[in-house]
Amino acid sequence: MMTSGCSAEVRGNGAILLGRGVVADSYAPRPYRVVTHAHSDHMLGLRRSVRESLFILATPTTFKFLEVLGHNIPEGKRLELGYRRPVVLEDEVVELRPARHIAGSAQVLVECRESIVGYTSDFKMPGTEPLQGLDTLVIDATYGSPRLQRRWGEWDALAALIDIIERGIREGPVWVYGYNGKLQEVMVELRRRGVRYPFLADERTVKLALIASEFYGFPVEDLRVYTGYEEEAAVIFLHASKTRRRRGTHVILTGWEMRAPAARVSDNVYNVSYSDHATFKEVIEYVEEANPRRVVVDAYRGSDAWFTAKYITKRLGIEATALPAKRPNP
Repeated sequence: MMTSGCSAEVRGNGAILLGRGVVADSYAPRPYRVVTHAHSDHMLGLRRSVRESLFILATPTTFKFLEVLGHNIPEGKRLELGYRRPVVLEDEVVELRPARHIAGSAQVLVECRESIVGYTSDFKMPGTEPLQGLDTLVIDATYGSPRLQRRWGEWDALAALIDIIERGIREGPVWVYGYNGKLQEVMVELRRRGVRYPFLADERTVKLALIASEFYGFPVEDLRVYTGYEEEAAVIFLHASKTRRRRGTHVILTGWEMRAPAARVSDNVYNVSYSDHATFKEVIEYVEEANPRRVVVDAYRGSDAWFTAKYITKRLGIEATALPAKRPNP
């Protein structure tokens, strides 16, 4: 069922309702489903959306990611949208804007006759241009309070990672664990900074890396499928779910490491504080520059979203609320 006005809200299942006919990042009975990027918490209910929606909208890169991840969307239901290429869907105009998160990530802009609403999805700054002229903005706040504020930049985290690799690889392979998208971004950034050791990864991670390499416009050379043979002087990238004890140095990429750019967990295990999400300060800076009439903070995915909403209201004088008001019981 569609709402009567051109509104924006977050439902209890994580669905972002935009305008009258668009839903993003989870299921709702609407004709147009947007997948802002290929992370599991933004692909919720996708199979049902494929069955029931008229079109699935995403960037070309996100559709490529989805295919590798096993989501087969019929050609007749795929609506590939490049950035800044608006499409008219009934009486609404939908446009995807760049979001710096993982390869192919997008913000969503929906223009109705009476108002304009937008959704950041996951993002980080610099590199994400705030949506302007909105009546309602739905914003991600994964790090939703100052207690989660990192005191360093991602460049510091990359420098720490390179240092760990250079020291660790003298004694054997270096294992790097992370999530899809982040792993591939880090591969590209390491190659940009002159790290030339062989890269090994499971077959799926390799396929995603080749797609990300095309998106970022920088080659990830000497990349091979990891078959179980542990090369001495190699960096081996594996999904976070495959973390386990092996010979060598182990690195976990996590935005939840708040002590330092890199922190030793045990003798040969390190956390590297590399995040694909905006810090609390960057979230506030985004809202201040966007200057919407109203803000909805995504409380389904965010942490301390209620604090973020209160801070925006008091500090910026913009009406803000956190939705959904209460998560459903699992």
